[in-house]
Amino acid sequence: MLKLNLTVLTVTMASLALPNAANAESWICEHSNLVREITVKHETENAAPCTVVYDKSSEGLGSKIVWSATFDGAYCDAKANGLAEKLQGLGWACTQF
Repeated sequence: MLKLNLTVLTVTMASLALPNAANAESWICEHSNLVREITVKHETENAAPCTVVYDKSSEGLGSKIVWSATFDGAYCDAKANGLAEKLQGLGWACTQF
């Protein structure tokens, strides 16, 4: 029984480390010589409050907060993921980290 529990724990821990919309914090998106960064920032170690920062510094436009949530951290993750998917649809290459 102990061996089975360790296997389940190992699989669970490994799945938590995989990047996905639920735990991704940042995306770097590139197109030609342009780079944009999408970052989910948390004020505490809790999921909320949170903000989504969109950085277009390579275009001379700086960064700005495009979404925020006080109580639902999943909102920020969903919005950031949606923006990365939109950019990919427009020909940008985005990588989560």
